[in-house]
Amino acid sequence: MLARVKTKRKMEAKTRSILTGLLVGIAYYLGAMVGFALTLPTHSVSTLWPPNAILLAFLLLEPRQSYWLVLLGAFPAHLAAQLQSGVPLPMILCWFISNSSEALIGAFCLRRYITGPVDFSSVRCVLLYVVFAALLAPFLSSFLDAGFVSLVGWKEQTYWQVWLTRFPSNVLATLAIPPVILLWASRGVRWLRGAPWHRYLEPVFIIGGLIVVSVLVFSWQTAGAKTTPASLYLPLPFLLWAAMRCGAAGASTTLLIVVLGSIFGAANGGGPFVSASSADNVFSLQMFLVAISLPIMFLAGLVEEQREKSKILSESEARFRSMANSAPALIWMSGLDGRLNFFNKAWLDLTGRTLRPELGNGWAEGLHPEDFHRFFEKYDSSFSAREEFSMEHRLRKYDGEYSWIFNKGVPRFASDGSFLGYIGSAIDITQRKEAETNLQQEREQLARMTRVSTMGELAASLAHELNQPLTAILANAQAAERLMAAKPPDLEEVGAILKDIIEDNNRAGAIIWRMRALIRKENIELVSLDLPTVVRDIVTLLHSEAILHNVRIRLDLGHGFSPVCGDRVHLQQVVLNLLLNAFDAMKDVPANEREIQLWVMAESDDRLKVGVRDCGTGITGETLDKVFEPFYTTKHDGLGMGLAVSRSIIEVHGGELWAECNDSKPGATFYFTVPVWRSAESRN
Repeated sequence: MLARVKTKRKMEAKTRSILTGLLVGIAYYLGAMVGFALTLPTHSVSTLWPPNAILLAFLLLEPRQSYWLVLLGAFPAHLAAQLQSGVPLPMILCWFISNSSEALIGAFCLRRYITGPVDFSSVRCVLLYVVFAALLAPFLSSFLDAGFVSLVGWKEQTYWQVWLTRFPSNVLATLAIPPVILLWASRGVRWLRGAPWHRYLEPVFIIGGLIVVSVLVFSWQTAGAKTTPASLYLPLPFLLWAAMRCGAAGASTTLLIVVLGSIFGAANGGGPFVSASSADNVFSLQMFLVAISLPIMFLAGLVEEQREKSKILSESEARFRSMANSAPALIWMSGLDGRLNFFNKAWLDLTGRTLRPELGNGWAEGLHPEDFHRFFEKYDSSFSAREEFSMEHRLRKYDGEYSWIFNKGVPRFASDGSFLGYIGSAIDITQRKEAETNLQQEREQLARMTRVSTMGELAASLAHELNQPLTAILANAQAAERLMAAKPPDLEEVGAILKDIIEDNNRAGAIIWRMRALIRKENIELVSLDLPTVVRDIVTLLHSEAILHNVRIRLDLGHGFSPVCGDRVHLQQVVLNLLLNAFDAMKDVPANEREIQLWVMAESDDRLKVGVRDCGTGITGETLDKVFEPFYTTKHDGLGMGLAVSRSIIEVHGGELWAECNDSKPGATFYFTVPVWRSAESRN
């Protein structure tokens, strides 16, 4: 089976090679016949010599390894055409060498700098073709051609006369013929098959009109008639029309019509190029055709380039729209004027509106009234500064309810750095906001329950422990009152009663201090904990509180720490107390300067340290230790128990809690340490 496939492929390759050679030979021969027909009377060289250009076109269509097939197919056609003109065999062979060299120079140079097909789809491609194929290759081969003529001694012409007649003829042929062959061979048939019938009308009209104009300008005017130079401009509108509407294929086709029509008219004694000598007429005609060919070719290349860029841009926009509409996020875009010009499907599904009413600033009708001015102040300032921005706001949904969304905009810039507008994405964070609200409510409830529980425990203990001394104080006071009312009062007995009152008072004070010791000895369940996770959970819990107080929390939790030995709830209570105290300490600091640094680090091999640094009003050296005393507070509505309870919790854990004044910045830093977890075996 495999052998059959290989044999079939070999046969197909062989057949294709034979067909390529035959096609090259036929085209080369016909081109030579056209060249002979386009030779003006009394002039020895054709105004346009197609064989060299046809050879170049086939070389550019074939891979390099098939160049020998192209040359082999052209050789017998060259012999057949030249032998008819009575040219000596040595001159015929030399001309084939010069013709082949011109085509090979152009083909090799273009293949060196153009990797894909030579399709004239960009200004660069047109420029390379003109420089290498239309100018350099004819320039070099004309020297070889003139040398061969001088060597063989064919006709009485000097070296430079031969060079000057061959060069413009070959340049004009290279500009006019290969582009038509290359473009129609690569895309012309496909375009004809795929285009609807009404698309033929415009090209037919252009070609028909150009043929009529070419006949009027280049054939009807005779040598004896008065010529009008302005008539030479009549083909230009059709050439420009073809270049703008049909691109490189249309431009090359219409140019070939003008070239062939003008040369044919001049060869038959018509048109404006018959009034001078034969050599002058040919040169003037060639220069005229080259002069109109070059700008039309470059214009067509520019049109193709812009058309390709527009196609790429259109495909890119289509891919973007498809991707944006399939994305779960809400995506929007704005232009240079700041007005929004795109919303994806997710946005429209959320708002329940169509695209047109949302464009411009129409979408802002869905903004919550409380967020309207805040959003546009942020958006306008960021837009003016070309800066990225993000914010949270509420947007009305299709059901009339408002959703919280997190909106982020990023400026867009072109490859040259010019500003293009903004592209933004937004996500629905309603559930997150509800969760944060619930967390905040739970935190407040927890704090309230903690205070109630703590005070409840204190109240019960105080009621139990202070009942006896207070009762005794009351009884002694009543007795003293009666003794003082007696006449005369028993002062000695009153003095003894006052001593009892003092003793009962001291006894009540001792009870209060014992309650402080009981706080330190509350039950704690010590387990293995990841301290950074404990800290992060509290920061997450205080996210909304931080936003409310305009406080930024900078976290540095590190990684790879050993677990600590502690009680999760009580350690979280410590971190919570320190952060809330830091919030309160910065309430008089400007909002843009409120920042807390919170970090976890290893103090030693068996201990981790947590630091909380604020930039608030700070603590004087005299009060560094007092802040940990019960009921000592600098707050108007504070109880002064937070830091005392926190220190007792840390001490129960086997760590330390202390405070330091910041060295170079305002504010204070609170530290506490917790021992790392050790297994039961190591503890024993």
